[in-house]
Amino acid sequence: MGYGMAGNVRKNMAPSGVLYVYDVVPSACERFVEEFRERGPIEIVKAPLEGVQRSHTLISMVPNGANVRDVYLDGGEGSIINAFPADRLFLECSTIDVQSTREVGNEIMGRGLGHYVDAPVSGGAIGARNGTLSFLIGHSGEGAEDNKSLAARIRKTALMMANPDKIVFCGQLGNGLAAKISNNYLSFCNMLSIAEAMSIGIRLGVDKHILFNCIKSSGGNSATFHNFQPCPGVVPHLPSSNGFKAGFRPLMMAKDLGLGVEAGEQTGINATMAKTALETFKKAMVDPRCKDRDATSVWLMINGLESVDDV
Repeated sequence: MGYGMAGNVRKNMAPSGVLYVYDVVPSACERFVEEFRERGPIEIVKAPLEGVQRSHTLISMVPNGANVRDVYLDGGEGSIINAFPADRLFLECSTIDVQSTREVGNEIMGRGLGHYVDAPVSGGAIGARNGTLSFLIGHSGEGAEDNKSLAARIRKTALMMANPDKIVFCGQLGNGLAAKISNNYLSFCNMLSIAEAMSIGIRLGVDKHILFNCIKSSGGNSATFHNFQPCPGVVPHLPSSNGFKAGFRPLMMAKDLGLGVEAGEQTGINATMAKTALETFKKAMVDPRCKDRDATSVWLMINGLESVDDV
């Protein structure tokens, strides 16, 4: 998702401004420069610290909490903790646990390195590419004048990548992630339920297009039903209708559901639905039919199909 997000930043920032990019896979940065160089100057940096020292806004997107800690605190000389104090904005967009983001954010802000805000996103690779993501932001968006100014700065940055109607200020540091984890819990459990429900209806003899329209017009309808539809050939632009081309892999689905289970344990909620769904996606993580495809390829497992050619 970071690739698509960075592309929209380059498109929407001032043409004369320099965009500094970093990735642990250098070829991804080289490909990015080739694709977007006509939009304005782009420089590849060797470490997060190098980019931060030369800018006032950082947007980070990495797979997990340990990676966030490496980028900001624990990654050696190239970590952001080594930066000089400045009035920076750190928009941390990864989906990680709440405790980690609060620890990292408080350390960064305590050292005067800038304003750290958790800002997880929703909308998947398609939303990242189209610049229509939702942003759930761990900031109040209001308060004293300096706080309002920061909120405006956060919103202006997010608008480069977001649907303007889907930028939500959730309160204090960590609340954006708390909202995102709750959303993912519901969305991913729904996706698995949708796969199972569509399979049941089709096996009972209902045409998949008719079944889709029936549910779309009834109580089972949801955004997940349209945006993560796992039944091939129903929604043409989705991964399920394109050989389950990788967008959001089962590994990441299991990671995010695991965060939901952990959050349930921390808050005294027995996360029964997420625990069940998590077991299925853990199997998909290692299943050769699914592991390198989009997570909606769990459809193949549920229906006992050997490959996408059997769909």
